[in-house]
Amino acid sequence: MQTWAIIAQKGGQSKTTLATGFAVEAAREGAAVVILDADDRQGSALYWSERRDDNDVMVKDSSIAGLPLHISRGRASGKIDLIIIDTPANSKDIAMLAAEQADFVIIPVAPRGLDVHSVLQTVKQVQQAGTPFAVILTQVPHQGGEGQEARAGFAAKGVTLFDSRLHFRKDFYKATPLGRTAVETEPDGKAAGELRSAYYEAKRLSGYANNLISEDV
Repeated sequence: MQTWAIIAQKGGQSKTTLATGFAVEAAREGAAVVILDADDRQGSALYWSERRDDNDVMVKDSSIAGLPLHISRGRASGKIDLIIIDTPANSKDIAMLAAEQADFVIIPVAPRGLDVHSVLQTVKQVQQAGTPFAVILTQVPHQGGEGQEARAGFAAKGVTLFDSRLHFRKDFYKATPLGRTAVETEPDGKAAGELRSAYYEAKRLSGYANNLISEDV
């Protein structure tokens, strides 16, 4: 079993888009997946789950104190392949605990000045936790050089970056209120292609294997 934490101290960085998108892609491969929604203010993953018709991804509400227990129980059960922690904005305590509990941390950031500055603080936190991580650019404008400038800035600081990126596309935002992902609503669309690429890259960077627990029982 692996645990991925999606962490960004600033809101609006596409954390839930990634959490739900990655969870659905893993489930499509046959994995048993749980999303832990640690955002007690917005609960975006729970909102998504309540509107979802399929029961392929379990979403659980989790307090900061409950994270270690949920993860240890999932590991001990031998029935979970992947846990994804969807963390809130502006909560250093939850972010640090999630990073400590995770096998891999994904840090999404929109390539805007204040957002990038905020994420550099998150990077320092995750480095303190000692957990492998990578930054992924999200909500990248279709025009302009913001994406390339942000990539260059992170690379100059030695920060691992996803080659994949999510552009600002309406398919991402149309899918969430339906309890779906962009891959499900528009499987041949550009948003779907970007989400799939990011998921495959997350697997590669984290070392997440395809030999599922469900195949061994």
